[in-house]
Amino acid sequence: MRTASRFVLLLCTATMLYPQTPVRQPRFALEISEAEDGFPPHFVIVPEGGVDSTFRGHPFLHPLRGHDIRDSEKPSAIKLVCKVDGDAVEITASVFFGPLGKTDDTPLSLQGHPQQKIGTYSPHLNESIVLHEMEQLGLQPWTIKIVNAQLPNPGTLPTVNEVPSIQPEILGVDRNGYRIALRNLSSQPVSAFLVEESFDHNSNFQEGNDRGVLIAPHASHEFRLFCDTSTSASLSGIAPKPAPCAFILKAALFADGSYEGDPSAAATLAARSIAAQFSSRRVHELIDNILSDAALDDASKLTRLRSELPRLSEEPDPAILEQIQRRFPGLPAAGLGSVKASINSALAPEKQRALLALEEFEKLPKQGSSNISLAQWWRAWERNE
Repeated sequence: MRTASRFVLLLCTATMLYPQTPVRQPRFALEISEAEDGFPPHFVIVPEGGVDSTFRGHPFLHPLRGHDIRDSEKPSAIKLVCKVDGDAVEITASVFFGPLGKTDDTPLSLQGHPQQKIGTYSPHLNESIVLHEMEQLGLQPWTIKIVNAQLPNPGTLPTVNEVPSIQPEILGVDRNGYRIALRNLSSQPVSAFLVEESFDHNSNFQEGNDRGVLIAPHASHEFRLFCDTSTSASLSGIAPKPAPCAFILKAALFADGSYEGDPSAAATLAARSIAAQFSSRRVHELIDNILSDAALDDASKLTRLRSELPRLSEEPDPAILEQIQRRFPGLPAAGLGSVKASINSALAPEKQRALLALEEFEKLPKQGSSNISLAQWWRAWERNE
């Protein structure tokens, strides 16, 4: 059975010490639905500062029935740029074309794709708009309704805590899920944790810090548990019912190498971190070798990097698994499978991060003889990443 996993790797410490300044909660949310898809609506919370949301492929973009679209003209993503404007929400919708990679849902990676503006709208609370322009693109149109972001009568979130040194606290709930704070009761910094989001064990959320301190001792870290908190029924009655939402704190890693909670979950956390370090070394060694080639100018180095980085092997080093098995002896078969999946999922992002960094260099303004060299820029980027 497949397990969906969401992982956040922080590059700087993200902790909050008590007491905390109250944060104004969002007032509005978008309720996005299609008339014919038969599934419950999707919600997007709109904070006061605004939000950009990108929707790609299934289950968000559905072709009109009986409408064939050539691949070159097929929409691949829709982006909504939303901001609060008094008692209304201003929504600007754009469509992107062309094949997207696995990580092409970020603003930076969408910049090179052809796009077309659908329209700008300013609905108020409880008002709806229909994006009829999507029909001209061969897509089923969306209906977007402005609703309250906060739920008047939220249900109770089933909670299980397997990590004694962390005290969870539910801070609030809205259309997208729950805001949860984890307070570190121990004298050791927490470097990573894993939360399962349902009792069927098919979905989990992981968060870690590659510098070792995600939650300082006696500090609190806030995160969002995304899950279906709506009571909206399927329009056709045939849509799959989402798994009941739950909060199960399975494991946490500490900066001194110790862990609490389920050994298999802890091993999964450790495997991703170790694999990312191995992959990072592999990527940086390739880049350093090319940058040190005195026979190449910066343009030639960039050409080689763009060619060789994607081809760099993503096969996990056997030493990673050996290190995990020494640290967590006696892992069951299921736990070992989860560890291997975690290792594999950590390798590709390191290459993608380096490629995106090189795109940043290419977009620097050219200033003649005062230009910074690629090698100089890369060293500065390494220090700041």
